[in-house]
Amino acid sequence: MKAALNVKGLNGASLAIHDVPEPKAGDNDLLIAVKAIGLNRADLSRPVGNPDVPQANIAGMEVAGEVIGIGAAVKGFALGDRVMSMTTKAYAELAVADWRIAFRVPAHLSFTEAAAIPVFLSTGHDALVSNGELKRGDNVLITGVTAGVGTAMIQIARALGASVVAGTSRDADKLARLKAVGLDLGILAGRDNLAEACMGATGKKGIDVAADNVGAGMLGDLMDAAAIKGRIVSIGRLGGKIDQIDLDKIALKRLKLIGVTFRTRSAEEKIEISRRAWADLGPAIESGAMKPIVDRTFPLDEALAAQDYMRANSHIGKIVLTI
Repeated sequence: MKAALNVKGLNGASLAIHDVPEPKAGDNDLLIAVKAIGLNRADLSRPVGNPDVPQANIAGMEVAGEVIGIGAAVKGFALGDRVMSMTTKAYAELAVADWRIAFRVPAHLSFTEAAAIPVFLSTGHDALVSNGELKRGDNVLITGVTAGVGTAMIQIARALGASVVAGTSRDADKLARLKAVGLDLGILAGRDNLAEACMGATGKKGIDVAADNVGAGMLGDLMDAAAIKGRIVSIGRLGGKIDQIDLDKIALKRLKLIGVTFRTRSAEEKIEISRRAWADLGPAIESGAMKPIVDRTFPLDEALAAQDYMRANSHIGKIVLTI
């Protein structure tokens, strides 16, 4: 089969299309004929493994496609089902995914749209609900809101009854476009005063749940913008990894600072995260009340160009590879 591999290039890690052996489904796996693949910021790290085992170097972490093989322990799925799932080795014509973290694709969604859902669904719900303790009526702030997971978290917060939903970006036009999917307050990074904007929009209460996709340089402003007993959830580090903390602010506002990642999760934890996310948000996806924003598609052969487009930060929503 054809796949996009993380390889060593002339200027460091790169991507290249190769023919590699087809994967085989384990007992708990679905074998999927891939139709579309969602891009994620983590894909840009391009870890290069053993060059003698090319299949191990396949990039990517979410797919949508058709079930063409079923493991012995799989329950509730059949050949021909349209599915979407987080997985590994996603940039390929065939992929395997654990049936316990896979979802059926609703009839109204295309494979392209479906491929934009699995990571945002689990990541957004885990950050906002399981860790951010989002409750109906809470005020929510999402930094770096125009990327795929950011646009998804707007919809998640709205679906679960958030009061004010605010977001930051360096692009005023993108912030304006996101009003259509539920963003109440767009804050222009580098120009607007974050804390003043949030306090003004929330009647001086502040932000109950801040989902931070930026990292370095944000903590001070997030603490200033936070409500008493607010929760700050660190998801991404687009702006860097190192920051400073004013312990007085944490103590006086009784804040929680929480880190999340899937890289240190066990298989059982990932299954539970997926189950909780679908229980809360599956009905909204099935009804069409929540729908991913797809910025642009690229064919699998142009995976490197798709990643370059992501790195340029010119998109809004998800970038998807198609087969």
